[in-house]
This record gives sequence, structure tokens and C-alpha cells, in this order.
Amino acid sequence: MNERTFCNELAVNAPQGDRSNKAFPLTDTFRCHRGRLEALLRTRLLIKWGKRLNTIQFEEQAREITASFDDARSLKTKCLVGCDGSHSMTRQGLCMATKLRVLPYVVFNGIRRISKFEYIKNIRKYIQDNVLIETRRGNVRLEISVSDFADSHVDLSYIYSRPARQSGPSSDGDPLHAPDRSNAGATNIPEEFFEELAVLRDLEPPFNIIFDPHNVRKDRLLHWLMRSVRPDLKELEQLADRGVLLVGDAVHATPILGGEGANMAIKDGIELAEYIAAKGVDNLAEFAESRYETWTEAVKESERKLEEMHVPKVSHL
Repeated sequence: MNERTFCNELAVNAPQGDRSNKAFPLTDTFRCHRGRLEALLRTRLLIKWGKRLNTIQFEEQAREITASFDDARSLKTKCLVGCDGSHSMTRQGLCMATKLRVLPYVVFNGIRRISKFEYIKNIRKYIQDNVLIETRRGNVRLEISVSDFADSHVDLSYIYSRPARQSGPSSDGDPLHAPDRSNAGATNIPEEFFEELAVLRDLEPPFNIIFDPHNVRKDRLLHWLMRSVRPDLKELEQLADRGVLLVGDAVHATPILGGEGANMAIKDGIELAEYIAAKGVDNLAEFAESRYETWTEAVKESERKLEEMHVPKVSHL
């Protein structure tokens, strides 16, 4: 698959044109459709679904690792790569000191499906050739993006975000900031969220349509936590010496806003494959060391970007 075909197949806004006849323009970056990318990456791969990692055991003399799963099956290997995301069971199973950090931001995401007619009438002229637009009200950031185009409908994703309000002598804290919530609690949307939306006045189109509280109540909503993981080099080296390597969000998670976690995870996979093809799996610590500075700086930069995204814009009269 060449680069142009790759863009035509995976770009979110490629279907606006006829993908069979109209080539998507080649650019340095484009917004990729996650589902189509995952389907492409699964091509010709043997994937066993429904597995949940329970324990990892080491047999030091044989330099062998046994990964046990909750279906009572186990797998022996000399090299285990944990690429299982920010909630990595590999990382948790090894009782690593590296933990997820929850950053002090309130973020809600909504998904709305509208007809192609409604999109053309109310949305397209504001988005035009882009797939993402944003505006700010003070330190509140509002974002609208196109998730997918289809023949009959368009899927929109939108994000409401702001810094968490700190507790203090004259404050009761922030009812919308729940850093300790469970993963299942992501669908619990407090009434205070809709009250905050109602306070937003005089929003320009199409933000006034998308963020109208009455419309938002009908959508699929999720409370997102902005999490990050900063890797510990000594810990990575110790694990690598035993045949375990963490990559992607399992070792350098960046917040959903401001981060480039998917891009970095793909790059990790490509560079790890090239490393193993050239040098094998006997010195994975060398690979971890070579990537450590890049991983650490990427997490710091994502946290900086997240803060910058919520700085109020200054109006120049």
C-alpha cells in the first residue's frame, strides 16, 4: 500500500470525495479513522480475543516468562512486550512503582450522529475543509470534530474541557472533577455538567447547536480523565533484563487532549520491530534506553500542551 492509498483509505474526511476516483491530498498529518486503522493493522495477524492477563512469573535460570490468563491458560516465552494501554495489566501485574497520574482537568466527550442533510445545512460551512474546530470561553475549551462520514449520516465528536477548580476556604471543590472514579464511572454524568453548559451564552455557530444542554442530554457522553505516565529508566532496564518490555501508553501515557499517544505507540512498534530484526531480544534494555528520553519528553510536552490549551485567549481591541 502506497502513501496516497493509505490516506485515501484511512483519513476521516476522505469519503467527502469519491474515494475511488478522487485522491485525498498528501499532507504531513491527517486525522485518521481509528476503526479503519485498527482493521488494517489486524490484517494477516493472529489475534486471540477475550484474554485478560492475571499474573506474570519469571524462571530466572531458563530466562523464561510465564504469562497466565483468566481463562486458566498460560503462555511461556522469552520475550514479553506489554503494549496494553494506559491501564496496562502488564505494568500492574509487575507491581511497578510507575503509576498513572490524573491531571487536574475536567473533560467530557460526546458523540452525536446527524443526517447528511443536517450536517450540510448547519455544520459544514463552519468546518469547511477541516475536521476539527475549537473555541474558548475564558479557560473553558470547546471542540467539535468529525469522527466519520457515511452515505446517510455524519458522526460528530465534541469535547468540553477546563481546569479543575481547586478546593479552598471559599470553595466546595469541583463536583465535575472525580480523579478517583472507577473506569465504569465514566458514564456517570453529574447534573452540574448540564448546568455549566447552560451558563455558556452567545456561543457562535455551530457551537451553540452542539453544546446546547437539551441536545447534549440525548448523546452518548463520557467523563474523561486526563492521565499520564512518566517512565522510570531504572525500572525499565530491570524489566528488560528479564525479557519484559513496555511500549506505547503502557509506559508513556499522555493525556487524550494534548497528547499524541497513538502516533507514538505506532512508532514504538515500528522501531521495536526493526530493533528485534537487527539485534534479537537478548538486550531489550538497550532499546528502552534509546527511547527513554523521547518518551519522557513527549509526556512532559503533552502536559504542557494541555495547560496551554486552557489559557484564556486575550482579545486585542
